[in-house]
Amino acid sequence: MNRYKMNYMRLIGPGAIWMAGLALIVIYAPRTVHINGMVGLGFLALCIGTFLAMFVLYLEYDKTGEKWPRFLERFFPNYPVMEDTDRLTRRLSGFRKSYSDYLSNEREEANASLQNYASQLMWHSTALQKKRMLKHHLTLEMDSVRRAYSGKDSYIKENRYFDGRYQVNDVYEEISALRTIRESGKIIKRIKDSEVAHFTLLSAEQVGGNRVVCPNCGNTTTRENLLDGCDYCGTRFTVEDLKDRVDSFGLRRDFRTNASKTKAVKQVMYPWTTLIVTLPLIYFGLIGPFVYIPEENFFLKLLVGLFTAGLLGLLGWGLQSIFLALLAPVLLLISAHSKSMKRKMIYGRKQEEEQERMMAEEVRRSDPLFSMQSFFGGIQNKLSAIHYAESPAEINAFSENDMTSLIERYRNVVDVDCQSMTMESYQRDNKLQTATVNADLRLLELSGDRIKERNERLKMTMIKDAGCKTQAVCAASVLTCRGCGASLSLMEGKTCQYCGRELDLKRFDWVIAKYDII
Repeated sequence: MNRYKMNYMRLIGPGAIWMAGLALIVIYAPRTVHINGMVGLGFLALCIGTFLAMFVLYLEYDKTGEKWPRFLERFFPNYPVMEDTDRLTRRLSGFRKSYSDYLSNEREEANASLQNYASQLMWHSTALQKKRMLKHHLTLEMDSVRRAYSGKDSYIKENRYFDGRYQVNDVYEEISALRTIRESGKIIKRIKDSEVAHFTLLSAEQVGGNRVVCPNCGNTTTRENLLDGCDYCGTRFTVEDLKDRVDSFGLRRDFRTNASKTKAVKQVMYPWTTLIVTLPLIYFGLIGPFVYIPEENFFLKLLVGLFTAGLLGLLGWGLQSIFLALLAPVLLLISAHSKSMKRKMIYGRKQEEEQERMMAEEVRRSDPLFSMQSFFGGIQNKLSAIHYAESPAEINAFSENDMTSLIERYRNVVDVDCQSMTMESYQRDNKLQTATVNADLRLLELSGDRIKERNERLKMTMIKDAGCKTQAVCAASVLTCRGCGASLSLMEGKTCQYCGRELDLKRFDWVIAKYDII
């Protein structure tokens, strides 16, 4: 997020409201000994002006990331901006920036900076999204900053493990992000996300030297540049031996972060109720002597005003304390319900993790190098290809059945965010391996000149040959078509783009045998 300077001009509006309230009191209060409607409106305007001024200061300080004044910290949750401190945080920030730069660029580009951070599957999925967005003259810019919602020691949560093939780092980064979608330069949608960004980072040891030689034209280049093919001859490579590559990315709701934010809001509820009750009384006590007492001595009026304001403020504090005490049973019930929901969410997440572990162990009995994260990454790439498909060949690239009827359903989808994915079952016989997979997606669609959001739940049956096992991570490699000899990419499906010959994809990769929208 860009460095932001305080804009004090935004205080003019609240200041004008406050001055208007004071003017109403000064003009109408001397005309009667009672508080009439105009005087009451004046005191209300004073309070509203004060509250708005505090809110404006909160917004301005929140944008700058600077240290807050103490009085603001008492009334607003403070989530400080956290700068990069190590290699991981620099990688996450670099990916978010390159991801935004890539999707906000209105032109196709070779060797984009995103290739320095993304896995080949992640890059391919994002390239498909960009192709769809450019067709509709859309761009997506993501302005993001890291925030410490849960405290300065827990704003990044990691889970590192070896899944049989890759070193996996499952990362949750607390974040504030604003996604802006433009159509031909005009803003048509803003989406605010203020909880976590979820990353799956994969690492594998590099096989071979630092540079790779294209077997077709002899061009020598880096692995990163090969993610979208050889720059000179277009030969397609499979690139796996990369370190700390983002294989999946999404903006999520997180119950732990949500609980921290809820706790922070609860902590400012008492100061706010105190301020709301006491501020009108304090203003009345302070201003009342100047408009209702005919005494000419200014300092006497000021002394009486300060005393009365303090006395009425103390009275207001006592009244709101009694009110909160009467509400205590209701607040306790709400708190108990909140804790119960939190326990259910934690239990549900642990069940998902245990299910994932058990299914991975089941598959590894026959496929020792099976990687659940690589498996999910492959399915996410296939789902991107399906949702961004423009032709029958593209939508059927990973399917045993005809899915052409879905082209119209997905024609205007411009963003596919996989919220969750689970392997429900796995079976193996003499011919096939079969896995049942459930996925929850959040889709953004272009509807006229607006972007609409909808959820989609899928149940898929995936198959591949019984003898097809996960191979060890290898150096950058090329798969060729038996028909014409052209290079193939399994990410693009079963059909050779040059001669049209179809590859029996399930000999090499998982394919979709059944695709149900629940």
